[in-house]
Amino acid sequence: MMFDQIFALTGGGPGTSTQTIAVLIYKRGFDGGQFACQSANAAALFLVVVFISLFQLKVLEKREKQFA
Repeated sequence: MMFDQIFALTGGGPGTSTQTIAVLIYKRGFDGGQFACQSANAAALFLVVVFISLFQLKVLEKREKQFA
């Protein structure tokens, strides 16, 4: 969600102080030429986000049933 703001404002710098995982994948993939490795990292990031989202939905569903 923050990729475009960080990349437009600072380009992931100064140094690596504002570098997120998405910016890291972009920079290493396109600037570093590691397309395959960063594609795998992007897929892993996607799976982590899906897992966290599903876990959060289950927790919130239990809380909703508890208070209803």
